Amino acid sequence: MRILFFTLASLLLLNSVAQEEHFHCATDEMTKNWFEEHPEQKARFDRLQQDAADLDQELYKTNYGKNTTNNNQLRTTAASIYTIPVVFHILHMGGGENISDAQVQDAVNILTRDYNMLNSDLANVVSQFQSLTGNPQFEFQLATKDPQGKCTNGIIRHWDANTDWQGGPGYIYTWNPTRYLNVYVVRSMGGGAAGYTYLPGTFSAGSSMDAIVILHNYVGSIGTGSDYRSRALTHEVGHWFNLQHVWGSTNNPGVACGNDGVSDTPVTKGHSSCTLNNAITCNAGVVENIQNYMEYAYCSNMFTIGQATRMTNSINSLAAQRNNLSTATNLANTGVTVPGTNCLTQFDMAAVPSATVCLGQALSFSTYTYNTSPTSYLWSATGNASIANNSSQATSITFNSVGNAVVTCTVSSTGGTEVKSLNVVVKNNSADVTFTYHEGFESDNLPDLWSVSNLNTSHVWELTNDATYSGFGSMVVKGETLNANSVVLLESPTYDFKNNPGTMFTFYYAYAKQNAQNKDLFRLQASKDCGATWYNVWTPNMSSTANNSGGTTSELFMPTQEAWLYYDKLTTANNDFNQFKNEDHVKLRFYFKEDVDGSGFGNRFYLDEINFSLPAGINELTKSINLNVYPNPATEESNLSFILSDHSKIKYSLTSVTGAVIIENPETTFNQGPHNIKLNTQKLNSGIYFINLELNGVKMSKKLVVNR
Repeated sequence: MRILFFTLASLLLLNSVAQEEHFHCATDEMTKNWFEEHPEQKARFDRLQQDAADLDQELYKTNYGKNTTNNNQLRTTAASIYTIPVVFHILHMGGGENISDAQVQDAVNILTRDYNMLNSDLANVVSQFQSLTGNPQFEFQLATKDPQGKCTNGIIRHWDANTDWQGGPGYIYTWNPTRYLNVYVVRSMGGGAAGYTYLPGTFSAGSSMDAIVILHNYVGSIGTGSDYRSRALTHEVGHWFNLQHVWGSTNNPGVACGNDGVSDTPVTKGHSSCTLNNAITCNAGVVENIQNYMEYAYCSNMFTIGQATRMTNSINSLAAQRNNLSTATNLANTGVTVPGTNCLTQFDMAAVPSATVCLGQALSFSTYTYNTSPTSYLWSATGNASIANNSSQATSITFNSVGNAVVTCTVSSTGGTEVKSLNVVVKNNSADVTFTYHEGFESDNLPDLWSVSNLNTSHVWELTNDATYSGFGSMVVKGETLNANSVVLLESPTYDFKNNPGTMFTFYYAYAKQNAQNKDLFRLQASKDCGATWYNVWTPNMSSTANNSGGTTSELFMPTQEAWLYYDKLTTANNDFNQFKNEDHVKLRFYFKEDVDGSGFGNRFYLDEINFSLPAGINELTKSINLNVYPNPATEESNLSFILSDHSKIKYSLTSVTGAVIIENPETTFNQGPHNIKLNTQKLNSGIYFINLELNGVKMSKKLVVNR
């Protein structure tokens, strides 16, 4: 009775968990996307899948060899126990996703348990499938030799922002998949998936994408993992050895009845919960295998004999060269049977919050070691840097010279020493723009003090003459060239908001969606630490933005004058900007991400007429004193005129658009009445300038155009 009670309680617990959270595997979606981009490879894959299904039907006729005198007659002639070398690549940014060695080893132990029918919950298999449970007899072991034959513990740690997984570009660490099963552990991935991989034959043998990707909290049953999530890796390894979802690969679970090419798994729609007493949905009288590891329900505890046989056939197949994994030579070369010795400590080092810092400020540095325990650390740095503790695992370093500095850490162990360096950019923390500023992108080159960069793409913001709000140029994101999740960045000069209270940062923009499903993302971001960290200060709703601008169109977007929208919400009075309003060196950034988790290749986003300018109240003051600049445009000379109603302290200057002072007059008391100041512009190049007037401490300005 006590055993029965425990079994029922366990099932109830699993059912309640399954109702709260469902495992989602992205294998089918990723495979579909791959073949859409590489249709020439699909025919070969389909043929391999059909061959596997045909072989399964032949084996099923003899109950997978059990009705013959030689059980292996129709299977393989290889050994019945297969050992698979495994390597885990942990992509992390120093958070919980950097799971422990113990959690990884626990996951490996669970794989070996599940693939040898050693799981205690096998007793919970419903009666209809107790005689159909299959034993692949796969044993999983962490490699102890890397591809170069050097000692490893099979757990490799990489400080990498791609822990928020972006797909293809991230497979840069894969060890030869014909020799190792590679598992990437990440913090997050798009679409709500917990993991995915590709079936053998999806691409040519040896592809770096021939690996499993899985969230850290679906690895093992300890640490960030949990018992009810721990079978997710068992599921993904099943795919890696050529198992489809039990409902097939052409639809999502619960949509339509499907077949996985294995004869002893019943046709099913697929299930996301463990309603074991209601498992007949496709064929009358046929109970479906909800407890299968290739299901989505959280009560998985078995493979069928047919599935075990299909995986055995896969590990003996030339497809993706899975047949090399368990050979005696490979097991020796990967350190399974001939272990590696004298391991050298390996490590990654990271600067927090980033490898960019303001002059005179400090960064935190940490090391993340693996392979074996270190015996000592030694830090050094160039660029007049001060190190808080040069012999600890982590330290703080202050940078006292503008430019590039190199931080080096030497980690020693009984196996020897490992040295790594990191470049740090030290920036001046004085403002580039101290008063009024304008940028209309009229030049053929990117303006001084502006910069462009990108993530996951070769494209950047570009200068264009295709469309402008005013003048001859603007900046554009050509969405039609960008893959989904590509990020392009445009950084501005630094502005002094502290000494210009009430100043407004404004610009014009125009945007169109390529289709209604497009999920582009635009943000205005700010940094007060020279670009080390960024904060969102404005994130518009892109659907509303498109509706008010270019709408939705498959045509290449070229905005009319009416399509340009005006942004004027960023001021020192704006609550979203509170943490920056008292800063004298604020850098702003225009962030654009193409079609988040979509299909990419959208439409265009334009940006023009950026101004760091005076608030409307001060503009009223300019009118009250009749502040004027003429002629404008100017050639040889221009005039600054104004009328004072009382004696006033006046200071004026002429500056470039970058804030460089060209003419400056110290503060002087002017009498009541009209005044006219002549400004010599003979030596000025053609372009835009600002004439700045300070009246009793209140700043105002006028734009001056010099045209030769």
